[in-house]
Amino acid sequence: MQGFRAGVVAAVVIAGGVALTGCVAAVIGSAPHSGTATDTRARASGSADAKLADTVRARFDGIAALRTAAIDISAYSGTVTLRGTAATSAARGEAERVTRGVTGVAMVDNQLKVK
Repeated sequence: MQGFRAGVVAAVVIAGGVALTGCVAAVIGSAPHSGTATDTRARASGSADAKLADTVRARFDGIAALRTAAIDISAYSGTVTLRGTAATSAARGEAERVTRGVTGVAMVDNQLKVK
């Protein structure tokens, strides 16, 4: 009788494992027709983002008040983020104005702090 029960338990475990085989893929979204959402928005390439940040940096290098400021510039899909410190409110505003003037910049996230 115990041998029979062990066989039934083993059969149930195996059947359950087989039945759930596709569940992990469905939950994490790699199974075809799993019904999980996929982000299909276009993404800018990392090199395009780096080029945009470099272009903004080059513009800053031409302006004395921004050349010496401790400003970190990052870009993602047309949004440029400015972090760090500016010497004055005017320099903070100038950094944002210059950034907005760069071709390819869709939005500026100005997180600069004034010393």
